Parts: sequence; C-alpha cells; structure tokens
Amino acid sequence: MNDIDRAFNFLPYLRDVPAFAALGDEPARFIAGGSQLRTATRGQIICEKGSRPSGFQCLLKGGIKLAALSPLGAERVLDILQPGRVFGVAAILLDEPCPVFAESICDSRILVVGRERIHTAIAEWPEVAAVMLKLVAGDVHRLVHDLEACCLMTARQRLADFLIKQGRCSSDASDRAVVVLPAAKALIASNLNISAETFSRELHELAHRGLVEIERRTILIPSLDRLAAFVFDDPIAERSPAQAGAAAVAG
Repeated sequence: MNDIDRAFNFLPYLRDVPAFAALGDEPARFIAGGSQLRTATRGQIICEKGSRPSGFQCLLKGGIKLAALSPLGAERVLDILQPGRVFGVAAILLDEPCPVFAESICDSRILVVGRERIHTAIAEWPEVAAVMLKLVAGDVHRLVHDLEACCLMTARQRLADFLIKQGRCSSDASDRAVVVLPAAKALIASNLNISAETFSRELHELAHRGLVEIERRTILIPSLDRLAAFVFDDPIAERSPAQAGAAAVAG
C-alpha cells in the first residue's frame, strides 16, 4: 500500500482521535499516509519496556494498560487507556526507549503513526507541533494529578475521583452519570494504588450510603456533585460508620 492509499484509508481513523480531529487537511493526510493499522488481542504486549517504538500509537478501539514491573516482578498499573488516547509520544520526540510496557486488556485496534513521518510533519506545519505539545502537556497534567492523588488523597477519595472523572466524560454535562468500568477492578485498583479488596470495600460503602448503584461493571451515579461533596467536603465521610458513630457519642 502506497502513501496515497494509506492516506485515503487511514485519514478517517486519524480524525477519530480527538487530538487530530481539527488538524488541517494537508498535514492530516500527510500523517495518515505514514500510518499503519494494527490489531491486538487481550494480553498481547504492544510495547516492551526499553524498546524503541517505530511510532506513537493512537487507540481507536479497546483498552490498553501502561504498567511497570518491580525487580521482584510486582506490577503497578500506571494508566488505563481508553479509545481516543495517544501514547508513546514522549519516546518518539525524545528518541528514547519506552519507560513502561503497554499491554492490550481486550481486543484492540491501534493506529501507529511513524516516527519519521511525524518529525517531518512537525518541521513542516506549526499546527502539528502544537498538537504534539498539547499531547505531552496532557500527559504531564495527568501525571501530576495522579501523583497528587497517590500522595494526598485517601483510598475513598481516589476511588471517588476516578468515578467522577469517568462520569464527567460520559454524562454530557448532566449531574447523573452511568460509568462502565474500563477494566477489571484489580487493574483499576492498581492504577489507584490501592488493593482490590480496598477498592471493593470502598465502592460498596459508597453504595451503602446511596451515592452509587452497582450492577456488575456498571456504576450508576445519581449525582456527581453529591458524590464529590460527600467525599471531598465532609470530613466525617472518611470515617467508617462505626468510627462516625463513636465520634458522635464522644461529642
């Protein structure tokens, strides 16, 4: 397949990625012409830690986890990517090996944009450079937020923060939201730096208080604002019912 055929076939996929949706036609066709479409099955490694990727990757369908392994083999999930996300940008721009490994958590479709093609596009079109800067800035922003959550939030606050962010993305500005968990609870718990048991316990505590309703992997949130106010504004919310009752008696 030549560049013209690739541009014709892959441009619609590139436009499906929010970061490139508004890019001008000429640079978008040029980037699409240097792209490849690949599929991955559940459990397939997309990128090994330490490898040098041939391009950055746009997730079109499915889900991918970015994770790191300790010297003893313990895994920590650093991010769970959903369709529309882009990864591997920093490694391409810095010409450095991948700092983490990427694994497909379900059947996935990925658009891979070639390294040389994107470097040429950056040099040719300032708007492409702006898109890449926004992608890197977005990754930094998420990293800072995750670090803040890990260091300063309780387990319940981290869980609520995750549910609220997912809910805001799916609720179309409504206060009510339905969240379908993007991965297994154990993976999400690892991403939040809590145990799977703590994840389940805190989720059911929120359900007990009427803040969420649980139906397998679907979480109904009657009010995102009420969930946020309960967890982040009420100091009593961070206590168990027994602790809260004991404090009330003592007072």
